[in-house]
Amino acid sequence: MGNFISKTLNKPKHEGIHLEQITTAYDNSSPLLGKRKSLYKAALKGDWDAAEEVLKNDESLMKSPITDGGEIALHVAAVEGHQDFVSKLLPMMEIDDVGIPNGKGCTALCFAAAVGHIRIAQIMLEKNPNLATIKGEEGVRPLYMAALQGFSEMAQFLYDYSHIGSWTPQQKINLLTSAIDSELYDLARRIVNEDKTLAVAEDGCGNTALQVLAQKPGFCCDMNSARRGDPYRLLDCLWNAAESCEEDTEAAVDTSTLFFIAAESGNDDFLVELLRKDHNLLYKINDKTHSIFHIAVLHRYVKVFNLIYELGGTGELIATYVDDEGNNMLHLAGKLSPRNQLDSIPGAALQMQREVVWYKAVEKVVRPSCRSKKNSAGQTPHEVFIAEHGQLMREAEKFMKQTAKSCMLVTMLIATVVFTTAFTVPGGYDNSTGVPLLEKKKMFMVFPVSEAVATLSSLTSIFMFLSILTSRYSDEDFLMTLPCWLLLGLAALFFSIVAMTVAFCTCLQFFGHGWAATALLVLFGSVPTMFVALKYRLLVTVLRSTYGCTYLFRSYNRLHS
Repeated sequence: MGNFISKTLNKPKHEGIHLEQITTAYDNSSPLLGKRKSLYKAALKGDWDAAEEVLKNDESLMKSPITDGGEIALHVAAVEGHQDFVSKLLPMMEIDDVGIPNGKGCTALCFAAAVGHIRIAQIMLEKNPNLATIKGEEGVRPLYMAALQGFSEMAQFLYDYSHIGSWTPQQKINLLTSAIDSELYDLARRIVNEDKTLAVAEDGCGNTALQVLAQKPGFCCDMNSARRGDPYRLLDCLWNAAESCEEDTEAAVDTSTLFFIAAESGNDDFLVELLRKDHNLLYKINDKTHSIFHIAVLHRYVKVFNLIYELGGTGELIATYVDDEGNNMLHLAGKLSPRNQLDSIPGAALQMQREVVWYKAVEKVVRPSCRSKKNSAGQTPHEVFIAEHGQLMREAEKFMKQTAKSCMLVTMLIATVVFTTAFTVPGGYDNSTGVPLLEKKKMFMVFPVSEAVATLSSLTSIFMFLSILTSRYSDEDFLMTLPCWLLLGLAALFFSIVAMTVAFCTCLQFFGHGWAATALLVLFGSVPTMFVALKYRLLVTVLRSTYGCTYLFRSYNRLHS
């Protein structure tokens, strides 16, 4: 089936399948081959009138191969989803003709099942109810193809026609694990209810159904998975079925293996369900002497690690575990995050910030003596952290300095302009009294106030960016200090731009006339908006990362709810 999807269809399941990628039509000049080519084009487009014109002169063409891959017109129309074409073609065909395979042994139903055209499958099965039992490429049936591709409605529909009771145990377990992997939980539960021994059977990859389910992070239901079934009900179904098979000791479920599979996959929901069934699993360790919390720290699984806050003394005890290399939990927090976790955070500076957040969170959990303990390599946790994060720290420092330099250049330009114009009052002064000539204008006070705000904001921004440039760039600086300075610097820069714009617009109100003044006001007024548009993502990302970390590590009371 894997070859069928990759070699025969060669397209993701959510995209249209174009037959040019499956096979090529006959392209010769003889009259017969010309007719086949015409029929191929008609089936590809769903043009029944053109196909009917070809078939009325030679009905044998409807069951003749029209592609190099041996597909007949029904294959082509089925894979392209032309329901009307198929419904008009089927009455002209004999029952056995509907099951004609292509060169790889696939019927038209295999094609329809693999791309999810359920209505076409229905009308073909109305013509030939045994069609779903005909094996396709590599001996797999249409039901398996639909399950592997994740088409829930198609798989549920084909199930009643597929007679899986006659399948071999290996074919059944392969179907079951494929359904679970595609998140077709209702289908999987239906399969297990008919044969409970499948709960402890192993598929072609050596995985049981529970092991495949344990590897599915994001275990809880969402709007999409709700339509496919409830994974919690499937877990209970598999668990009960496995317990009913425990009389055979070789078939008993290894809950410890399941436990660590779920932990290494970050499947916190599965872990919670297992712990509710067997609380003693908490004390289990793997072959590296790691508990699930050590694994969570290594892989940076926040939701798994947060379970430790619900354990009290048990959590404190588990936090003292030391692995085969002498690493305690804080040593593991000092190691660099997996690449996929780092890549989920934009920018080296914020990645470094998250690494420090993790280290500090674990530091609060372990006992004080663990903070200075050395591992087998003679390193303390902080020494491990510095050694592992050297490159990331350099990249983060480079990012902060480049951002600060760029913004500081703009800020200094604004400060220079604002400071110069602060002593130039619109309209000038009365030579005899030294009082501004426009003092009595209602808008006059806006100018000095906006100049003062612009000056103060620009100086604040310069100070913040200067602080960034002169920072020592220690690991703890990336936690709050540097991000806060960056936020304050950008915010002050924004206010200085706004205030400067207001000052210029005030001058235009005094001296501008007509449409030209209005156009200039709109132009100057758009400057702050442009700044927000350009820097919005950076501001929000830094703000969310900095203050979101405050609520990252906490108890959600899931084990006892």
